Amino acid sequence: MAVLNFISTQIFGNAGVLFGLIVLAGLVIRKKSVSDIISGTVKAIAGYYVLCAGCNVLQEAINPVVAWIQQVIGVEGVQPQEFVVQGVVMKEYAGQVGLAVVIGFILNIILAKVTKYKNIAITGHLMLHWSAWIVGMVAATSLPMWAVVVLSGVICGLQYWLSPTIIGYFMRKSGKMTDEYSVYCHEVTGIAFASWFGKLIGNPEKNCKDMNLPKSIEFFRDSTVSMAVLTAIVWFIVGLIAGPDAVQATAGSTNWIIYLLLLGIQFSAGLVTLLLGVRMLIAELVPAFEGIAEKFVPGAVPGLDYPTVFAFSQNAVFIGFIFNVLGGVVATIVMVACHMPIIILPAIWINFWQGGIMGVFADCYGGRRAVIITTFIAGFVSAFGWMFIYPLQGVAAGCGSVYNYTDSATYGALLAWLIHLIP
Repeated sequence: MAVLNFISTQIFGNAGVLFGLIVLAGLVIRKKSVSDIISGTVKAIAGYYVLCAGCNVLQEAINPVVAWIQQVIGVEGVQPQEFVVQGVVMKEYAGQVGLAVVIGFILNIILAKVTKYKNIAITGHLMLHWSAWIVGMVAATSLPMWAVVVLSGVICGLQYWLSPTIIGYFMRKSGKMTDEYSVYCHEVTGIAFASWFGKLIGNPEKNCKDMNLPKSIEFFRDSTVSMAVLTAIVWFIVGLIAGPDAVQATAGSTNWIIYLLLLGIQFSAGLVTLLLGVRMLIAELVPAFEGIAEKFVPGAVPGLDYPTVFAFSQNAVFIGFIFNVLGGVVATIVMVACHMPIIILPAIWINFWQGGIMGVFADCYGGRRAVIITTFIAGFVSAFGWMFIYPLQGVAAGCGSVYNYTDSATYGALLAWLIHLIP
């Protein structure tokens, strides 16, 4: 059990190590020189940590806004945060979570080997998140522990395989992305909705990348500049609503207006850094993965992390994020107004990832209108799905946090209910 716990937390749970090992194995299989093997492995790991550095900068730019919005709403509620849910489950069932990840990963490889759908999830930390959520629910039943592990592993394996398979379909069909890799994440239903409904209501020719702008504001065509300016404007509006005193309390010795402007630039800098890390990682990972695929699963396609598709429409990432936040805020206000027993607070951090990735797909299929409408709807509906699953989280029920993805709010809600029916 200690070995499995080590594998699940130190390899699958440490994406930098996992990506490095994959690149190392791929380059060895392709009989590259020692110099190329060392260079490729180090660049892949470095690319991942550059990506993480970008995420940290983004989070620092978002965290103050989370506090201001909660202060404005003025309620206590459930925080959408998968890391808390994972932590609660791992305290008691770390070994079972590790076994479920390993069983799920093996099942994913088998399914990719024997079917025409060759997608393999390799986003280790997200695989671990999902396993912890599933094990936490199944462990709360009366099933013996071996059955908990087996059932959780099978559920994980199917999800590891189906998620990048379905997302890969929408990537290929868009004609604007790539078929070299797919994405493994827990936003399959959001992406499918953004792609299908976006195509119905929008026009892909009127997209976020090709906006007709007057010469006076043509600087908006530079995504780094436009992201900084638009974020600063939005943050300034939120700051005004929260009040200058609230902003100043966060800003410390920096003037509150300058602080808001710098937060906008910081957000843009974080996204630029994140995308640089993505490019470094993909440049090493995809060719190396092809080497592994040729040996074990010919034609295999890796399922990578959210930001690997952000470069296909950077402006849509920001627009999707903002309208996803608005949908979540409206949902919280509705819950408060209706005096619901469970209040889901705005999920600003996951709104960035959910709204960002949905925005990219919506833009490719339906342009700007699709981005605005689909991400807002998803932000609103997801909050009610999370409200439903909160008491069904088994071991993590009542922990103050809820597992926060479009998949957990949709088919995950049905899955949670079915597991809850097990005596």
